[in-house]
Amino acid sequence: MNQSLYRIQLLKKLWVHLTPNETFGLCSPDRIQRSGQNLGDVRRKELSHLLTIERQLHELRRGHSALDSDGKLIRCAEIQDIRGIKFSSIIENTDQVEVETEALPDIASMLENAEALNRLDGLERLLRLQKLYLLSERMILGMTLSEVDKEPLDRRWLSRWKLNACESSNGALQQLWARILVGELVSPGSTSLWTLGYLANCSLMDAENLSHLASWLCGDFIYRSALRATSGALDSGTMLKRLEEQSIIKGVSGKVLTKTLLSDTEGEFSYQMVLADKLLLIDSHQARPELNIPAYMVTSVGCELLGLVPVAADPAYLELITQDLQARGMNVRVVHKGSDEAIADLG
Repeated sequence: MNQSLYRIQLLKKLWVHLTPNETFGLCSPDRIQRSGQNLGDVRRKELSHLLTIERQLHELRRGHSALDSDGKLIRCAEIQDIRGIKFSSIIENTDQVEVETEALPDIASMLENAEALNRLDGLERLLRLQKLYLLSERMILGMTLSEVDKEPLDRRWLSRWKLNACESSNGALQQLWARILVGELVSPGSTSLWTLGYLANCSLMDAENLSHLASWLCGDFIYRSALRATSGALDSGTMLKRLEEQSIIKGVSGKVLTKTLLSDTEGEFSYQMVLADKLLLIDSHQARPELNIPAYMVTSVGCELLGLVPVAADPAYLELITQDLQARGMNVRVVHKGSDEAIADLG
């Protein structure tokens, strides 16, 4: 089966989990195909429409616009009118005019106001979800797939994802939420509910910390001596303490932990270390079964989170790892993960 068919299958799997109310205003890929339209053209129009509705919603929240009896948006006041209020003779001569105090609203008015706020909040969450669905679809169309798991998404997991993802308005975090959904479609069960809960409370700074950590990740550990030798060691130390408090890594405080690299062959040392998008091919003619390296260990939850952040290896950090391994009597070759040379060595 070619890549196009795999992508179509994954797109269908995405849309089968979405309800008509959630996709109100969006066309499914099947419907677009039957109409003979171009998917890209339709999606551009839909995204432009979503941005227009988002802008109108902002105007409603600010009180610059209101809905008339026909449901059409009308301007309540122009900016220049608001700016001109300060020149009003009534305001300028407030000491000569008796100002009538407004009556406090009754419970019916408060309930009406609360209902209006809930409607606006609900629409804002829906708009965010729809943008996430379109972003997920775009990711699927750019993927390389070897197979598609036909197992449906867990309903509890999907409900939790929607509940948490719709609260994020930051572009970088939205990319992360979309990537999580696509990953779960490809391989159900790949992201735990705990991870969804962590990301729900994840700030932009936390997301940046994860990106930094992912650029240092060597499988399930961080090369301690190399990281401590980097120019930003002081800043990274503060960040690592925060990550340890969040149960992402361990070994920052207290006893220094060690990662044992077990040789892949007998008679000489050989090991393949994955670092972000690089593969370090480590070998030595010296007969030794293992190599011990001081490390910050990444927890299983941490590995799950970092697997969602595709980044390139930190060049300075990579160079320091290479130097440290060479000082230990190792030969090191660095290749791009997935390159022909890496595939040949992986056998």
